Amino acid sequence: MQTTKNNQIKFNIFSFVSTFARSLIEIFISLYLYKNGFTIKSILLFYLLENLFAVFISYYFVKIGEKYKYSIVMYIGIVSFAILQFALNNLVNNYSYIILISFIYSLYRRGYWVARRFYITTIIPQKNSSESFSIVMVVSEIASIIAGYLGSFLLEEFNMIALTIVSTVLLFVSVIPLIGIKYKSETKKIELIKSLKQYDKVNYVAFSLYEINNLLTFIFPIYIAIYIKDTYTMASSINAISNLAIIVFILLYGKIIKKRNYFVISSILFIIISLAKLFLFNYYILFLYFIEGIIKKMQNQSVNKIYFENRNGMDLTHYNLIYQLVEALIRIIVVVPLLFINDIRIMIVFIIIIIAIELIIYASFKKKKKLY
Repeated sequence: MQTTKNNQIKFNIFSFVSTFARSLIEIFISLYLYKNGFTIKSILLFYLLENLFAVFISYYFVKIGEKYKYSIVMYIGIVSFAILQFALNNLVNNYSYIILISFIYSLYRRGYWVARRFYITTIIPQKNSSESFSIVMVVSEIASIIAGYLGSFLLEEFNMIALTIVSTVLLFVSVIPLIGIKYKSETKKIELIKSLKQYDKVNYVAFSLYEINNLLTFIFPIYIAIYIKDTYTMASSINAISNLAIIVFILLYGKIIKKRNYFVISSILFIIISLAKLFLFNYYILFLYFIEGIIKKMQNQSVNKIYFENRNGMDLTHYNLIYQLVEALIRIIVVVPLLFINDIRIMIVFIIIIIAIELIIYASFKKKKKLY
């Protein structure tokens, strides 16, 4: 029990420092590309390719993690992050470069998240996981708030090089607490097809719906830049307000989530608030982002309740891998049609419609199986 508690403390330290380091640039990535001459379609292509690469990278990273150690996968992700920073400092707006930075970004993202999800599912028990995960989320959101303002300051007052140095050094430092985390290593043969059949269809729908929501998070900063205010400070303010709402809500909601799941309700509210953001301009949108922060974390906590408490006896290796694949594939499917849409507002409405369809499917599965 003491070992588990110590591991969770170490993971929270890692979570704070790594989230801080990543958020210095990652919350601005779509806006940064837009402000440096990339068209909306080029940015969507970058996002599409990153997830296309992720399908293959996730599989091999899980194999590496199982055969050797997941810390190696994390190190690959961190080195890729450093290379990505260099690439972003030398942007070239052509298709070859988009493919290059998409691949590097995918190496970084999959390296980080494959290892992070392995550690968190290993150290947080399946039973009563909500409270432990809530602490992880509070730590991460606080780090993101601070990093957002520091990142915008460095980008607007200095340059990308200063941001690169700070974020890369901190991400390397963040791994130190993970070295002390002990876990039982069980090398497993990856049997993907068998596990895909075993995976609950309800989980497929819930996780894919949640990942489509995250696509809106990627696109909305560009919408804000076009129609409201084109500054990194505005983007960091939105990030801070949303995360502040998340922290407040986690402190209240973390205990409630143990008893009930609010995935359907939070998804409906998310659709409503996303549509509202298309019609409320200027700084009124900051209020909507505060409300959205509460809704998204309600949804996030509900998804993680599903993730931690409905594994259907699957081992963590396959469970982690399948989540990575679902995440990447659903984003690919939704982004492809967006490349043929010229207006970003229509893109957002299209995504919201897909979310609504997914929600109906999820609700029908839920009613049929009476899971909750």
